[in-house]
Amino acid sequence: MPRHRVTQTDVAALAGVSQATVSFVLSGRTPSGVRISEETRQRVLDAIRITGYSANPVAQRLAGGHNQILGVFTYEATFPRGGRDFYGPFLVGIEHAAEQIGVDLLLFTSARVVEGSRRLTRSGWQRLGIADGCLLLGQHEERAELQHLLDTNYPFVFVGRRESEGGRLPYVGADYLRATKRATDRAADLGHRRIGYVGPTGTDQPTFDRLTGYRASMAERGLPTQLIAPADPVQTAAEIAERRVSAMLLAPEVDPDELCRALAGMGIRVPDDLSVLLLGQPHHRLPGPTLWSGFTIPREQMGARALLLLSRLAGTDGSRDEHGATDLHQLLECTEVAGETLTPPRDPGGPTDRLPAAPRENGTVREL
Repeated sequence: MPRHRVTQTDVAALAGVSQATVSFVLSGRTPSGVRISEETRQRVLDAIRITGYSANPVAQRLAGGHNQILGVFTYEATFPRGGRDFYGPFLVGIEHAAEQIGVDLLLFTSARVVEGSRRLTRSGWQRLGIADGCLLLGQHEERAELQHLLDTNYPFVFVGRRESEGGRLPYVGADYLRATKRATDRAADLGHRRIGYVGPTGTDQPTFDRLTGYRASMAERGLPTQLIAPADPVQTAAEIAERRVSAMLLAPEVDPDELCRALAGMGIRVPDDLSVLLLGQPHHRLPGPTLWSGFTIPREQMGARALLLLSRLAGTDGSRDEHGATDLHQLLECTEVAGETLTPPRDPGGPTDRLPAAPRENGTVREL
């Protein structure tokens, strides 16, 4: 539903002061003879933070209180250096949808990236009020901030599946769980019995969903899980060799080119000696025309659908979501890619499948 735009009257009621007092605190100026105590000023500032109020005269002049601007906030750097463009495809879809429904986009970048992630500060809450609603993207979100947005009824949509109490948090995500399970099933159906998973084992939602899909497939077939923590490519390759897996799933955090070069240095060839499936990045290519097996993430579609959903929640005019934007939880299918890096094991009935034993220096073994 369209949200109720927070006004100075709302702030005044929460702070227990007059609307004029709120106006004086916001402007930083008080008329002669008027004194506002520090305690009162702090109550007003706290009420502004809690309600998410933002003094936005442009929006207030527009009919219905909408300024046709939707925000985009990324928890990690939007345009990272080093060539690994994570947000690009999402932004392409977001921009395309914005053109269709006739809204402008505002990229919130004032919050500094600290240790790889940014947060919404107290001033950030007020900045969000410039937009009618906001898309949130990123892997390392702050749960307390999401709860604050829910509590203040600020319209937002998370790009990526996120669990929340009561299912109140709206999102458009990719179905990593089922996609990863299908990828594991593909390897097992070809006869692989020692299938490894190379990637982090954190608690963020995408990682959790991928691991759940992998574990479910292995459990159904009575196969042991082989979790390998990503490290230096040479170290990771050595652990893969020691585990003697015949197929491995690579999480998006693992660079497949670097890892396969390290494996080649140990005499392990892909896919002759080791099958590889990428869990979301099959656009990476081996040297030459070889295409990675795995699945693609519908990033552009996710971005577009998320903006259409946000437009409905924020009440901006012109939204045309044919897929039912009233559905707060939308999961899109990942597209399977056959590729050329998945082949049957040489000896599916053997205890070690295909990899020869290899010496390893350093590295830690991760057991489930």
